[in-house]
Amino acid sequence: MSRIIPIAAVPLALLIALKYFKIYDVSPIIPYDLAMLGALFLIATQLITYIVMHHVNRGTSFMGKLIKLTLAFPGILYFINLKFPLNLGFDLEIVIAMFLLTEGIYALH
Repeated sequence: MSRIIPIAAVPLALLIALKYFKIYDVSPIIPYDLAMLGALFLIATQLITYIVMHHVNRGTSFMGKLIKLTLAFPGILYFINLKFPLNLGFDLEIVIAMFLLTEGIYALH
């Protein structure tokens, strides 16, 4: 299960990247904000993985917690940016797409 869920991140990352680079916009087909779905996906997969690893290993190390936080950071930053607008020097949509693509490709091995 931990490998099946992140594979869904690859199509989502590609859709976000296509919209970001203005190649194809799926807004008429999918009425939801894809970046928000990607941010939710990043946070949810890391929380699920943390809970499973914590249960299986009877605890997690500091490094394990730090890795999960790092992988969920773009999603957390996206929701912070919705509540308190931040002046970031980069666009979070493409960062979320890169993290989703990396996580999805990593799940394929």
